[in-house]
Amino acid sequence: MLIILLALTVPVSTAALLYARWEYRRRGKLTLLGLALVSAMLFVPNLILEYATTYERPSTVLDFVGVLVGGSGLALCLISVTAFRSVPKTFCIDAGNLTTAGPYRWSRNPQYVGWVLFLLGFALNDWSLWCLAALLTVAISLHLLVLVEEEHLRRVFGEKYVEFCRKVPRYAGRVKAGG
Repeated sequence: MLIILLALTVPVSTAALLYARWEYRRRGKLTLLGLALVSAMLFVPNLILEYATTYERPSTVLDFVGVLVGGSGLALCLISVTAFRSVPKTFCIDAGNLTTAGPYRWSRNPQYVGWVLFLLGFALNDWSLWCLAALLTVAISLHLLVLVEEEHLRRVFGEKYVEFCRKVPRYAGRVKAGG
């Protein structure tokens, strides 16, 4: 089952990324199909973690670090999504206004940073090559999705978004003056 899930991640991610790019360029938003494909791209690797890990109470230092990293990542992801203050924006149905407050002051994609940290924490609790494969798959897929979204946001918000990109790092790092 794990090999099948891992083999599915590449075509699912490819289809999701190509379709999302096409929809953003043609429609300026994702339809239900685009959203379903992007969701599948993010959650198929999670199924690998489901099949590759066991659920046990944390007992080692690494387990507790995993719980801390995963919990922090999930909190960051949820806080970031709520900063949108718009369900349509959360689901890429409407670009809404450019969000620059909350965690978006330090990262242009804190929701994705949080998601990767959540999966890293999950994987630290039961490390295996399958967990590493799932984590890398999600990280690469999210980076490619970010590139698609950045193209769309430059079209929608123009110079305002370009300036935001100059001031705030894509994932994390030092915020430039005025950011």
